[in-house]
Amino acid sequence: MKRKFRYDRELDAMVEVPLSSDFEPTVSIHGDIQPFISPRDGTVIRSRAHMAEYMARHDLVHHDPTMKREEDRYAPARRDTQLRELMWEKVDKMWQNPDVQRYLRTRR
Repeated sequence: MKRKFRYDRELDAMVEVPLSSDFEPTVSIHGDIQPFISPRDGTVIRSRAHMAEYMARHDLVHHDPTMKREEDRYAPARRDTQLRELMWEKVDKMWQNPDVQRYLRTRR
């Protein structure tokens, strides 16, 4: 069975939406682009194919205003790092506690 999803900005997640029986695929035709000069190195880009090849060669992606900002994209990793650092601070403090050191000496 086919399922359909869409991105919900409020939930920051994909949500399932019901399939409508009157759904018809649409076609979108775009003309070629006007030539422009690349701000990266001054290369003249003359067509969509040339732009795709140029972007692949220079490891570039199209700017999409709906993309998350870079700092938002890496926030979970930073948060994990902060939690890990906090955890190790607590562990270090625990090891420095004289009662813990005394207990560990008796366990050897």
